[in-house]
Amino acid sequence: MAGKILVFGEVLYDLFGEKAEIGGAPFNFAAHLASLGETVDFVSAVGGDELGGSALEELKKKKVGTAYTAVLPRPTGFCRVTLKEGTPFYDLARDVAYDYIPAPCLEAKYEALCFGTLAQRAAVSRDSLRTLLKGNYREVFCDINIRKPFYSDDIIEESIAGATILKLSREEAPVLLACTDPEQCTAALLARYPSLRQIVLTLDKDGAAVHDRGKGFFRSPKPAAKAVSTVGAGDAFGACYLHHLLKGDGIEEALAAATLLSDYVVTRLGAVPELPAELKERII
Repeated sequence: MAGKILVFGEVLYDLFGEKAEIGGAPFNFAAHLASLGETVDFVSAVGGDELGGSALEELKKKKVGTAYTAVLPRPTGFCRVTLKEGTPFYDLARDVAYDYIPAPCLEAKYEALCFGTLAQRAAVSRDSLRTLLKGNYREVFCDINIRKPFYSDDIIEESIAGATILKLSREEAPVLLACTDPEQCTAALLARYPSLRQIVLTLDKDGAAVHDRGKGFFRSPKPAAKAVSTVGAGDAFGACYLHHLLKGDGIEEALAAATLLSDYVVTRLGAVPELPAELKERII
């Protein structure tokens, strides 16, 4: 286990008719880190409504610290999910609690700060993240989340410029660079953003890759499992990779463990499934 980790961003509920499932990439990321034994505090906001109370209970159940999760007079974030001819469509609610995340007065030092881009769509939360980015961390992990129309070139540029590690998927990469070869793409991004020391690129059925500024280009093993649901797999991968990196493990070991965890997550419904003890031992 490394030092304390701070995760910033949204917690929200996906609404499938009358059914509500908790989610949000930062929530998933924080929950996976905690499941691996990390001490995690979550900087976010929920409403004083039923969904907000449920979110706080879920965070506590996942052993994620809520000292910096504000309760505001706004609705808890939600997304209505509908199916049209088998294709899911997502309608993210605006003007919700996570758009107004207050900047916390931190009472401890943190080894890493982790954040995405969706919660930056509103000025209040974006300014709060800017305040947090002024802190001194060993690693600043940015996981790009391209959710149209909730991002801008400015948000992406500022987010990457403040990070030491960038994680993105094969689908998201073209937003940053017109390139298809993983090694060439990541090399070009490292050249463009001097603050970055690593880029983690997930490649779905082809696994993942890491380009380290000093150590070169690494590929993960290919996933072996047949996917039931890919929801949360990228968040699990990123959390497990960072966990091993902060422990001081090598890139290849971190990639192998992250692949093992994400390979399990895709076989289960739910973004943060309970891990069997034997699997957790292998991953950790």
